[in-house]
Amino acid sequence: MLRMQWLSTLACGAMLAVAAPIGAAPQAGTHPSRSAMSANQRAADLMNTINKSEVSTAGMVADRTKNSRVKRFADMLVNDHKQAQTSLESAAGASNISLHEGAAMMHHDKMMQEHMEAMTPEAADRSFAASQVREHERAIRQLERLEPQITDPQLKTTVTDYLPVLRKHLAEAKKLEAELHKPKA
Repeated sequence: MLRMQWLSTLACGAMLAVAAPIGAAPQAGTHPSRSAMSANQRAADLMNTINKSEVSTAGMVADRTKNSRVKRFADMLVNDHKQAQTSLESAAGASNISLHEGAAMMHHDKMMQEHMEAMTPEAADRSFAASQVREHERAIRQLERLEPQITDPQLKTTVTDYLPVLRKHLAEAKKLEAELHKPKA
């Protein structure tokens, strides 16, 4: 239980670290205000990190789980986050926004995967579902906070289109978590 609390604390720190400006450099051909540039960069970096983390973790879970419901959920995450990453890369490229990864979140992702690999498949499934609820709630909060500050039209559209996908994932993660925590008959 202490290890799970530690992982939860690590996850909170990782998500907060991603929200901080990372390498916010002036964009060629544009002169946005410092705060606008920072919001654009932070949103792009946050989405980039979330997508890569979700594809990595969900891919590992999809390969390992014996539960068909968990596999379908993990496969959905992989597909949706790959699609979101393609949209993000297109918007970032068109707007000359460099994409960076939040090192703390990627480290947390690696630690979480190692931890889940050491668990029984059933315990890993429960841990995965619970982490998906927490992580999607955090991601939604952070992007909703950044969205009004985003000045780049393509990035704003990408974020606006991304939020319903995250909300869908959150709803599915909550259903899955409830299902996996039901006592067996």
